[in-house]
Amino acid sequence: MTKDEKLTLIAGFETGYAQVEALVSGIGEEELRFVPAVQDAWSINDFLLHFLDADVSVAFRIRSAIAEPGKAVPAWEEDDWHDALHYDDENGLACLALAKGLRSYVAIGLKSVVEADWSQLCIVHPARGRMELAEIIELYIQHIAFHLPLIRRNRLAWQKRGH
Repeated sequence: MTKDEKLTLIAGFETGYAQVEALVSGIGEEELRFVPAVQDAWSINDFLLHFLDADVSVAFRIRSAIAEPGKAVPAWEEDDWHDALHYDDENGLACLALAKGLRSYVAIGLKSVVEADWSQLCIVHPARGRMELAEIIELYIQHIAFHLPLIRRNRLAWQKRGH
């Protein structure tokens, strides 16, 4: 992977929440906490808290890959975190701001190793096995992309209710 490819990947990671911010701009509290009538659905607020929890995890994973290559990292069960940590009691918009800031912090560390051989910077995930730095970053860029349609679905379901 070239230096320019790494910098492009880092930029995509760091700015990943731009679309989420646009989607939730001006959202009211009721809509933020609305859960559509879909099995296992989460509210937009829940997704925003989930993003922060996921980014705390990825920050640890990325920094581990840099500082302790080959380190085994723990998995986490998002539904357990959602339920046990009472996401519905938290401020999702504040969590989104924290997640965005955390990504900027992580990006600084990534830029400091842009000249390194990223194939040697890796973690060992309990389910995925060995994951190189670029693979970790790409996974978490895609993580946001995965949730964007679900946030759009919630907004549309809210609008269809006549709001």
